[in-house]
Amino acid sequence: MDIVVAIHAACLLLLCAYAVHQGVLLVVYLLRGRSASSQSSRPTAELPAVTIQIPLFNERYVAARVIAAAAAQDYPRDKLQIQILDDSTDDTTEIARCAAAQARSSGLSVDVLHRNERQGYKAGALAAGLPHAKGELIAIFDADFAPPPDFLRRVIGEQNAFADPQVGFVQARWDYLNRDLNPITRAQAMILDVHFLIEQVARSLCGLPINFNGSAGIWRRQCILDAGGWQADTLTEDLDLSYRAALRGWRGLYLVDQGAPSELPADILAYKQQQARWARGTIQTLRKLLPELLSSSLKFHQKLAALMHLSGYVIHPLIFILSITTPLLVLDAVTSQGGLAGLPLWVNALSGLTLVPIASMLVAHLARRRSLIHFLRDLPAALLLGVGVSPSNTLAMLRGLLHEQVGEFVRTPKHRHSVFTYAPRPDWTMWLELALAIYVGVAILLMLRFGHWPLGMPLFLYVLGFGGVWLSQALSASRHSSL
Repeated sequence: MDIVVAIHAACLLLLCAYAVHQGVLLVVYLLRGRSASSQSSRPTAELPAVTIQIPLFNERYVAARVIAAAAAQDYPRDKLQIQILDDSTDDTTEIARCAAAQARSSGLSVDVLHRNERQGYKAGALAAGLPHAKGELIAIFDADFAPPPDFLRRVIGEQNAFADPQVGFVQARWDYLNRDLNPITRAQAMILDVHFLIEQVARSLCGLPINFNGSAGIWRRQCILDAGGWQADTLTEDLDLSYRAALRGWRGLYLVDQGAPSELPADILAYKQQQARWARGTIQTLRKLLPELLSSSLKFHQKLAALMHLSGYVIHPLIFILSITTPLLVLDAVTSQGGLAGLPLWVNALSGLTLVPIASMLVAHLARRRSLIHFLRDLPAALLLGVGVSPSNTLAMLRGLLHEQVGEFVRTPKHRHSVFTYAPRPDWTMWLELALAIYVGVAILLMLRFGHWPLGMPLFLYVLGFGGVWLSQALSASRHSSL
């Protein structure tokens, strides 16, 4: 049992380290975040040429919308080019060509570049389109985004975001078209808001490396080329290029005042799929860039923040391990007065720091001008969702860490109708989640039998998280099979 206690304590301390990092970013935001939202820039006199790249892969429900949104940009027609980078194998290609023809009728330059082989996935598509891009600035919008008509004019013209020649890319805030569709989308939005309203703002204010989020951003073409271009040796090509650019001396700029609506995965299977890809790709990026990061000329605090950022998904293996050790320690505490009592007092005290992410979610929620009642309603789902996907994210990270193969870039169906048309299938990890729910549930029943039900209360977070995610997958799979 001493080994279990040691593992449990180590996981708690590591979680506390990530919570402290989160807390520092929260404090920076609270002290200086409002100044970031009120800053203004002198408008640029001469607007540069811009290419909007729209990568598509089987997006029949949203392809026309994003192309129309790009074509509606309030930007000089002679300085705007739209590239539709299409790897589709269904009727999305024809839909994209029709939407492109309609955009061309308004005098726009619109090119549809279709690849028969999805070599390099999204990174390969972006890289293939770059030689044909005419703009010195490259804006990127995924298929599920709908940029407002003034997006380019505000970012490039009014805010003059690229006035500093060291700014390599600009990232805008993500908004959500379907935030209130169901409890899963509300929980996702609450989690993502911490990144887009707290972390990105604080990192940008402190001069720390920030990441391009894959969409709703604009790159300086020279920066892409100088950093080595789009590379397909990780599943998070956006994070990879962001840090390669930072290591070359480029700076990312985050604009919290500029939003771009997007769609969240509306189905638990799609969300798990997306999170597993992000987890695997993030650890691949860390493995790839760690030696260069440690030997770079970045300052110590920048290196430390970058390390915490790139290893952020480690919290999922820590939660996964704690879900196994906690029931053992609780049962041991009842039967032998060891277990949790064997943990040093200071470890138990420090574990309270793990509540910091909840504080960040509250601040981000209020920054969205949403009510406290909605926060209390959505918080349980956000916590349970984070716990419930920890097993699949842990396995995805292990694959990214141990396997040389990059893995398949599996698209994430986000439109609520396309969830059924492009339906992802549950994998075997749902049975691991069920097994964990049963395992923790048995521990709770034993607590009740021994009359120590208060000790079993913390375990409900695990059983509801794993059980809820399993049940959601089972219901989703049942709906798909009935169509």
